[in-house]
Amino acid sequence: MAQPGNNGEFHRADPAYRRQMQVWLAITVVLGVILLVGLQWWLRKISASAGTGDLYFYQAWLHRLLAGLCLVLGAASAGFAQWLYRMALASSSERRWPPNSMRTSADVRIRYLTSADSLVSQLKATAIALGVLAVSLCAWAVWLFWAA
Repeated sequence: MAQPGNNGEFHRADPAYRRQMQVWLAITVVLGVILLVGLQWWLRKISASAGTGDLYFYQAWLHRLLAGLCLVLGAASAGFAQWLYRMALASSSERRWPPNSMRTSADVRIRYLTSADSLVSQLKATAIALGVLAVSLCAWAVWLFWAA
């Protein structure tokens, strides 16, 4: 096993990855604002015509909308859980955090041996919890589609 480095060792940031993450953050914020404005417009339209329209039709649409949101959040949770578990396995095999293959947007102090091992167990527990959340959200989405 390689000897751990001294306390001042850092995993250097990747500037291209930082820019890429900033672009993705900006796209996500803009898309979220557009979706929220669209949802607000749609809900106002529903409330204005709720007295004259078919309420079961609106309830079915709301169920479908919520089920779709649950599926999207479940898929995101499952993807993040898988990434966390992969990072935990890589960190466990190298016995350091962050693993060499990980790209970071900021300089990160490297943690070795038992310090990294405790972090690995936390990452695995978080990945399992996110997996359970993803399954629960998908099950709820199926129930909402069925109830609609």
